[in-house]
Amino acid sequence: MLAASAAATTALVPRIGAPAAAGRRRRQRGGLYWLSRMTEHGTYAGGLIGPIPVTGAGVGLLIVPLPLVALARVAEADSGVASSLLNAGRQVGGSIGIAVLGTVAWTVVADSARAQAAAAARATSPVAAATWQAAYQHALAAGFDRAFLVAAAIAVLFLLVAITVIRVRPADLAGS
Repeated sequence: MLAASAAATTALVPRIGAPAAAGRRRRQRGGLYWLSRMTEHGTYAGGLIGPIPVTGAGVGLLIVPLPLVALARVAEADSGVASSLLNAGRQVGGSIGIAVLGTVAWTVVADSARAQAAAAARATSPVAAATWQAAYQHALAAGFDRAFLVAAAIAVLFLLVAITVIRVRPADLAGS
């Protein structure tokens, strides 16, 4: 889906412009939100087969316009430096994004697991001990659900930035 949407965006950018094409990433936001609705009782077929291609299609809509916008008004002599800054920004941004979303996920997991452990410690029945695994699975689902929800919110924030800040017209992309 990522490759197909990137190929489709290649044809779309000259007609509507790169910022508008990047703004059409609602598939990515929708896919991330859809992933945030997972539960510990979900299955691969029921919880992941749908949102993963939707999210991939949304990412594909960003792969083509991002370099076009980043290099639109850069002189040919400076295009190598600008391209390397774009690549470095992708790497650093990806690392920071994974760190932030991982922190969100595991903080929620730890808080939920800690609350479940405290409740299990107060109960002395064997049934309470048996429910610890189910409680931990719930904590994992809750943590990663929250991380996907934060990722969807970040994607919405990026949409607002793309709409309000980026001022590149299709004519600026003629040489790209």
